[in-house]
Amino acid sequence: MTKTTARREGDTIVITVPIEEAQSLRVALQPCLCGHTKSAGTAKIRSRFVRGIGMAMDHRKPKAAAE
Repeated sequence: MTKTTARREGDTIVITVPIEEAQSLRVALQPCLCGHTKSAGTAKIRSRFVRGIGMAMDHRKPKAAAE
């Protein structure tokens, strides 16, 4: 199974999503007209997506690479 990743390449963040997770991500990112979370599952997907982008944006090098 392919893993979802987010990495920084210069001034760009590259996000890879396995094809089998693409539809779930599309659903999770759609706005809900009522303003509430659609489900716990989509909330988890959004949280992972946001965290991955944040980690890719972080300018600090991982500890192993810094040594």
